[in-house]
Amino acid sequence: MPSHPGKGHAFPYFKVQVRDQRSLAWKDHRKEAFDDEASARAYQATLDPYLTSRVTQWDESGSRALDN
Repeated sequence: MPSHPGKGHAFPYFKVQVRDQRSLAWKDHRKEAFDDEASARAYQATLDPYLTSRVTQWDESGSRALDN
């Protein structure tokens, strides 16, 4: 059961984001969420190396970027 009503994921969860070169903003890559950091890092490793990417952790208070 998700810990936040209306959301499909229990906290914490992780997302991979890429830097959009047009808007210069971080955007979710494929809007996919991961249950642990290791899974998110493994997915990040499969991305095109020319993309600037990061892993973010989401919890009850919001998100924060994790160090590479």
